[in-house]
Amino acid sequence: MAVLAILASLGAVFYQLRQANQQSRQANDIARSELTLNSFIQTGALHYSFVDDPEKADFMFRAMFGEAALNDSEKLRFGNLMGHAVGGFEAAFMLRQRGLIGPAAYDRNEGLMKLYFQTRRVRKWWRTRREFNYDPAIRAIIDAMSDSFEAAQAAARAPVAPV
Repeated sequence: MAVLAILASLGAVFYQLRQANQQSRQANDIARSELTLNSFIQTGALHYSFVDDPEKADFMFRAMFGEAALNDSEKLRFGNLMGHAVGGFEAAFMLRQRGLIGPAAYDRNEGLMKLYFQTRRVRKWWRTRREFNYDPAIRAIIDAMSDSFEAAQAAARAPVAPV
């Protein structure tokens, strides 16, 4: 009889632990979903803030696509904006590595980085800043991204051999 009571008690404890574990997983899934959504919202807000009025949009267009040199204050402004953009990407990478956000939030940040790194000026900025405070894994990802755009631009400029 005592053995049955012990087995019943162990069964009840096992059942409670299983339910607690399931509830914990559900809470983690909800938290991950909320953080993923928050990441989408903050990423969008950050990048939109770069161009949310005509002056900012004009500056970013000139800074990214213009051929004219930037003055010192424009270089500072551009560098800070790119630092924020890359920092947001790095944060998404770190959160994804820890399983705290869904892959879509990271993918969105990576897509934005690809848009920026298509421009020569962003790649030039990166070459001068890549050693400062960036995780080695992020440096490797962005270096590969930057190198692929450099190679594509070089191939586009290469003379075509006559057929």
